Parts: sequence; C-alpha cells; structure tokens
Amino acid sequence: MRPRLAVAATSAALVLASTALTACSENTGDTGDSDNGGGKQFTSSIATDPKDSQGPAAEVAGAKSGGTLKVIQEEDFEHLDPQRTYTFFGMSIQQMFLRTLTVFKEDGNGKVLLVGDLAEDAGKDVNKDCKTWEYRLKDGVKFEDGTPIKAADVAYGIARSFEESIDGGPTYIQEWLADNSTYNSTYKGPYTSGTDTVPGLTLKDDRTLVFSFAKPHCDLPFALSLPTSVPVPKAKDTKTEYDRAVVSSGPYKVKEYVKDTRFVLERNPNWDPKTDPLRHNYPDSIEVEIGPNDQAATERALAGQGADSAAVAWDEVPQALVNQVLGDTSLGERVLRKTAPSVWYLSINNERIKDVKVRQAIAYAIDKQGLLATQGGDASGKVTHTLLADTTIGQTNYPNPYDGGPTGNPEKAKELLAGQKPKLVFMSRNSAFGQQTAPIVEQSLEKAGFDVTVQYVDQPAHNPAARTRGNPYDIYLSNWAADWPSAVSTVPVLWDGRKLGPKGNSNVSYFNADDVNAEIDRVSNLPAGEAGPEWAKLDQTIMEKYVPVVPIYQDNTFLVTGAKVGGLLISDQFGTPVFYNSYVKP
Repeated sequence: MRPRLAVAATSAALVLASTALTACSENTGDTGDSDNGGGKQFTSSIATDPKDSQGPAAEVAGAKSGGTLKVIQEEDFEHLDPQRTYTFFGMSIQQMFLRTLTVFKEDGNGKVLLVGDLAEDAGKDVNKDCKTWEYRLKDGVKFEDGTPIKAADVAYGIARSFEESIDGGPTYIQEWLADNSTYNSTYKGPYTSGTDTVPGLTLKDDRTLVFSFAKPHCDLPFALSLPTSVPVPKAKDTKTEYDRAVVSSGPYKVKEYVKDTRFVLERNPNWDPKTDPLRHNYPDSIEVEIGPNDQAATERALAGQGADSAAVAWDEVPQALVNQVLGDTSLGERVLRKTAPSVWYLSINNERIKDVKVRQAIAYAIDKQGLLATQGGDASGKVTHTLLADTTIGQTNYPNPYDGGPTGNPEKAKELLAGQKPKLVFMSRNSAFGQQTAPIVEQSLEKAGFDVTVQYVDQPAHNPAARTRGNPYDIYLSNWAADWPSAVSTVPVLWDGRKLGPKGNSNVSYFNADDVNAEIDRVSNLPAGEAGPEWAKLDQTIMEKYVPVVPIYQDNTFLVTGAKVGGLLISDQFGTPVFYNSYVKP
C-alpha cells in the first residue's frame, strides 16, 4: 500500500484463525510490546451481521462538537482524486469527506471489523464461490449537494480507475474484473474508451452493483475499502483536474485547497450519520497546514500555542526530539506510538541494474541502522531483511544470504564487484526525510566501491517518477504496507512483472521473473490459511535468487498532538492516524 513516513519498535505477528479470508474470517494476534500499547490481543474480521454496518457510530466518551482540528504536514497530497490516491496521508484525510463501499471500523483496543460503508453490508457472495458478489447501497446516502448516491456513481468511479490517462491508485479490482494484470488492455477507461461500462461490473438496479469474476476473489470485501470504490458523479468529473474539485460523500466537504499551503474541510450538511457506521463530525472544520517539516511540526504540537493546541503533527517525531518526547511523562496520551505494517526498501531498478551480483553488492552495502537512526533509531523501528512485514500471515524470519547486517558489509560488497565501480543514480525526496536519508545511502554505497550521484526530486513528484517505467534512476527509497494482512496485497502487487505498464507501477523495482510470476499464480489460488506459508517461501526465493530490492526497516507510528486533541486513533489495521473519532477539547 501507499507510501508513508512512519516509525516501529516491534510488530505483531498475525495468526490465521480460519481457513480463508472470506466473510467468516478472523485474524488474531498479540502485539507483544507494552511500550507500544502492545500486549493486547487483537482481531481482524469481516462483519456478518448487517447491524454492524448501520449508523450512527457510537458516541465517543467526552467528545464535544466545535473547534478546528489542525493537521500539520510537510508535503502536499500526491492526489485527492480518490481513484488516484494511494498514500496513507491522502487516504486518512479522504476518509473524512469520501466514502467507500466497505470500511474498516476499529475500536482503538485491537478490534478491527470490516463493515459496509455506502453498502448495506460487507458484501454478498452470491454463489458461495467468491466469483459473484453483490453490493446494495444504503438508502439515504448523498453527495454534498443532496443528490442521492446511486450504484451508477460507484460504477463510474470504478470505471475511472481503469483510465489509462490517469494513474496512481490501487489496481486490485481492475485486474480481477479484467482477469488480466494489464487490466486496461481491452477496456481503457471512460475517457479513452468512450464508455463507462466496465467489464464484469453490472447494475442490478439503482442501488445494487454485481461484480462477476472469472476466478475466485474472496478478498473483494477488503479491496472495496480502498478509494477505488468512492462514488464520482459523472457530470462533475473534471478528469485529470478532479484533484481540485472532489465531490464529497462523507461528513465533511472541501472548503479550500491552496496547493502546497493548506487544505480545509467544513461540515457537509447532506451527510446523514444514520447511514454511517464509522464517522463523526465533531470539529467544525479540519485544516491541514502544508509546509513545516517534522521537527517544526512536532515542536509546535508540543508547545501547543493558540491553534496548535488542537494540532496533530502528522510527520513522525524526528530523531532530534525522540528523547525529549519519550522522557516527558507529562505528555501522557498526547504521545501516540503503535506498530505499523510498513516496510521501507531500497528499490533497485532491475531494468537498469540487470547484473544480480551488483544488486547483491548493493544489498550487502546498505547501512540499515544508519538509515533508521535518521528517523529516530530503535524508538522508531526495527531493521529487517524480509520482503514481508511481520504483521503478514505466515511471514518467517529466514536467513537472507545477502544481508550485510544492521550496519552493512562493504567488504563483502567489494568482493562481489571484483574491482568494478558501478555508477548509480539515486533519486531522493527533496524533503526532511530525503535530506536525512540520502547521505547514508550515498556513503554506504561509496564505501563499497559504487559511484553514486544523488538527484533530489520534490516530494509530490517523487512517487510518480518512481512509478514511471523507463525512469532515469537506478535506486530510490520506497515503502509498502499491505492493504490487509494477507501477502496477496504485497507480493503480487510489488513483484509480479506482468503488471508493468508505462505509468502508475507499484512494482517500482521493475522486477519480472517467469518462475516468480508462475508461483504468484499458484499461491494466489490457495485459501489464505494455506497460502500464508507459501507466500513466505516465495519471499525467501525472491531475495535469495534475485535481490530486486533491499528490505531496510519496519516502522512504527510515533507522533504527538496538542493538548486539546481528543479521540485521535492510530489504526491497528494500517498503523496510521485516523480522524473519525477526533474532537477538539474545550
């Protein structure tokens, strides 16, 4: 899933408690880390009782209406267009003004339940074979202008996700409907194909959508919680400019958006809480201030002066302030730390770096602990050497033969290079994160004999550049968190080379191996209870045989808020802040 900046001390191992991720599935685990709010048993499951999908959401104890909740973030949104959104920051904020067919509902104490959001329930598996699914919209769901949301609006949003002239969002549903990893080879989206009729998606009536697949896709209820299923009114679709004019379906609507400066939400009077099982609209408004770096944002939230008393510093606590924050016991609930399912990689462009020995040398050379130290050290994460986060069903901590240890092994790298001095172009974000991490990458590789050129790219352009095939960069830092606990939302997304297209690639290492692709097909068709260990074996095979990326560290969310912020949750599912219970204290 979506890039983020976050941080982790230890993470939870999820254990599958049933044989498949279907409507009766449940994953259970123990976070095992009392410093991170761990030691709690948590569960992740799909609701089978339609009452769980009904609103209104239970009131938050002590919550008051009024005030402005402030979020401070260094970089602007990559996209606000829902079908192009695939970052934690974008999706977290969007949750307050956009709705999806399904949504994860959390209680803050470890219970994660997938329920119907716009839909009456989490979905009907019509023939009990996961090939035909039916979703019926709730009565009373409306856009911000009071127009009822119809099944055709959801279908049109999904049609937009196929459009080859826009890029950026998740592609699960498109690939499953098309039964093809190059999903827009036949249907290219409403603008290019001239029709918004999506193969495999039909409308039974104004409120009912039917998804028909050639193969079983028991994870569809999970996938529909992603912004692919956000409804878009066709008459108000401004195509590539929809970022600037998104139509609300949630409790807030867009009041103002000044690029690189601020984004402001105000209450949507046509949102009906009786239809919403998740959200509240306690603050009068939500304002995102764009620009201050992680240190400035954290210092302002700690000081809590004026409007900053109700501020959330979205970017993680920087290294310079870690000891201060951890040592100040008076901060109490203003400090939020929780395990995240996110792994940072040094992605290697395999279409440029074709020699596996060079990739192995890169893997040996990287100072992982040095990179983690720039983000807060052990308080902020743990070094890793596996592709899968340890929150993934079946993940194993196998010995990686090309792991240089926490601080790297430049001598082993030099042995592999055998006197060569390969040139590498490293694309780094032009942000606090990029300025902190780029020197570590550069120094690690140069110690091993590489000739490294660092090119800084502004944050909003970084990910689109990495996702563009044929980009001029050899290496770049990327990260990923599974969209749900199964590796089906990691391995096929990041390392199936058949999915590669001109733009919008999640496989930013541009890795493509026939044996891996065949194994992805085999494991994808197994029940989740059987698939978990097989995904773990494939993780090991990819790293031992190909080294397409270098896993660096798994991170945690670690942030602070002003004293007047109440109800802020760190999602157990994604390890990021969510705002649907938030309020401003008097």
